[in-house]
Amino acid sequence: MKRLLTYIIFAVLMSGCVTYSVLDGSIDADTFNVSIFEEQAANAPVGYGSKYTEYLKDFVIGRSSLKLASSNPDIMISGKIVGYSVLPTAVQGNETTAQNRLTVTVLVSVINNKSPNNSFEQQFSQFSDFDAALDLASREDELLEDINNKLSQDIINKLSSNW
Repeated sequence: MKRLLTYIIFAVLMSGCVTYSVLDGSIDADTFNVSIFEEQAANAPVGYGSKYTEYLKDFVIGRSSLKLASSNPDIMISGKIVGYSVLPTAVQGNETTAQNRLTVTVLVSVINNKSPNNSFEQQFSQFSDFDAALDLASREDELLEDINNKLSQDIINKLSSNW
């Protein structure tokens, strides 16, 4: 009985450690394309739109069976970087900032040529916090990697679940 209880507890604890596939085949499409994201946010680093575009392409390729197509794709993704801001999130007792938050907001349009009812336009926003004692420039690449991952996950979740 003790052994059975141990196995059950172990199984429950390990179920929280399992990583699931992003896409489960719920997308009725074979190909996709991503247009270069326009940079409309005043503070966004130069070239961030094209860097995010490449990140999103790699993200979709790595987590789905969709193939990148340059002409006549089943799914066309386009977007704009509409927000890029750094704001304080934690203030210390002496009224100095302890932590800052980099937030990126994108407006995404998805046209699904195979299932037009699954097309959408939606704004997604994600953030990453960093120590205020550090310069943003020294951490920006790392923060953007985290934010890009979260944004791409949100977009792919919307694409596959139609919520």
